[in-house]
Amino acid sequence: MALSSAEHEPFFVTTGTGKDKVSTEDLTTITNAWAAEKAEGCTKYIADPVLAPLIYQLQKMQDEIDYLRTEISANKDKATFPGFGTSNSTALVGDTTTISGAQASAITANTAKTSMTLGTSGSTALAGNTKIPTYETSSDTNIEIGNMDVTVTNKGTTYALPIIVTQSGTDKLGNPTTLTKTATLILT
Repeated sequence: MALSSAEHEPFFVTTGTGKDKVSTEDLTTITNAWAAEKAEGCTKYIADPVLAPLIYQLQKMQDEIDYLRTEISANKDKATFPGFGTSNSTALVGDTTTISGAQASAITANTAKTSMTLGTSGSTALAGNTKIPTYETSSDTNIEIGNMDVTVTNKGTTYALPIIVTQSGTDKLGNPTTLTKTATLILT
């Protein structure tokens, strides 16, 4: 962020030929006068009821400027930006890897997917012919869910899901028995 323009103006200049240029003689006079006043702690100015508050504020501004100069110097004297480094865990100067246009297009194409693509081999997801494994509920009951059958008519599409439940056990005499029940779940 750029600094805003300065609002102050110089009291005088020491170069050029304009009317605001201080003469060498006047500059020497005021420089000597300042050195003499400073050597006495500016007691004459501080004792003056009109100038004393101004001198006080000028000193506070000078203290602030000195503080700002140390902050500016600390920042200006930095050889590198904090955080720039030489490993992949820090920000690197000038050699940051960027992706190519082709890579960006590939990412966009993948992100834009709205459905899964079905395959044609055993190593891909297959449409409609995937066998649902047998579901065991207990040692004597077996539930098998068959493949879904799809029927399309002028009235709409119907999905039929066959379910076979088989229960094995023994009758009152201890003879093995098997009870099988089937149902078809119709989904519309």
